[in-house]
Amino acid sequence: MRKALLTMATAAVATIGLAAAPAHATASDVNMSFGMSYGASTTSGTIHFTDGYSATVSGAVHAASGARRVCVSGENGSAYDNGDCSNWAYAGGPNQPFTIGLRLTVPGGIQRVYIYMYDEDGTNVAQEHCTRNGCTRDW
Repeated sequence: MRKALLTMATAAVATIGLAAAPAHATASDVNMSFGMSYGASTTSGTIHFTDGYSATVSGAVHAASGARRVCVSGENGSAYDNGDCSNWAYAGGPNQPFTIGLRLTVPGGIQRVYIYMYDEDGTNVAQEHCTRNGCTRDW
């Protein structure tokens, strides 16, 4: 009886261990395109999700009026990387390119990336979030 219980307990632990394998162990590199606009101001680019803990967001922001900047952050459950922001793009000026790296050293690494567009007053005027499966406009 004791041996049977031990065998069942060992099998249960092995099954749970296989089911709970870290997401980064099976994930592969993915490139996800993003893009959003506020009026005629736009941002677009690519998020490179790695098979490890990180993601890199590369793109450009264009200001059709006033000034615009893009900020990005990443998350995995309750773990956050507050990321960084692009330089300001100004109406009549060139597009402002940016590359921002994100990293979380938790199983699965960066799972969701948030992209925020701000105006010159610091108001969040557009936002979307992206996963390895696609992007959704939040507003």
